[in-house]
Amino acid sequence: MTRTRFYLVLFSILLGFGSVKSAPAQRWDWNDEATATQLRSFDVFLHDHPWIAKKLWENPSRVNDQGFLDGNKEIKQWLEDHPAGAEAFHADPKGFMERERHFQMYGADLDSHDVHSAQLARFDWFLDNHPEVRKDLMKKPGLVNNGGYLEHHPALRTFLDRHPEIRAELQDHPRDFMQREGRY
Repeated sequence: MTRTRFYLVLFSILLGFGSVKSAPAQRWDWNDEATATQLRSFDVFLHDHPWIAKKLWENPSRVNDQGFLDGNKEIKQWLEDHPAGAEAFHADPKGFMERERHFQMYGADLDSHDVHSAQLARFDWFLDNHPEVRKDLMKKPGLVNNGGYLEHHPALRTFLDRHPEIRAELQDHPRDFMQREGRY
């Protein structure tokens, strides 16, 4: 084999490997628990950023507009913090927002007297970031009423101070609330 032919074959092989990287990403598994966690997080994000939510509902493809992202650092940060969700959102903005709408409507099977699903999602997100608190409260939900426990977990105390409706539900029905959170 001549040197030129050798380099052509080598170049073709390397080009083939390069094309593997540019192949379309695998479809996001909408039934996966990690996906549900990211949708819960995005649901909370939209609730906390209504102006951004309005703009994305009007035109989901704004997620691919660098000017929009630069002007809205919060969505940019969420996308950086949630790479799998970001990939799915960038690939199919309209589909992602439709899944979000579906998640808002059917994401939790709460009775009408229960804490609103957005509140439950917010607490679930907090617990995702504080696994030691989740573990403790799943074992002993009544710890939420223990001043000593709250003193040793200031992030939980701060969260409950900022969300009095969640605090009230947790204090009144700690076991029921944590069971719903576990199902969520």
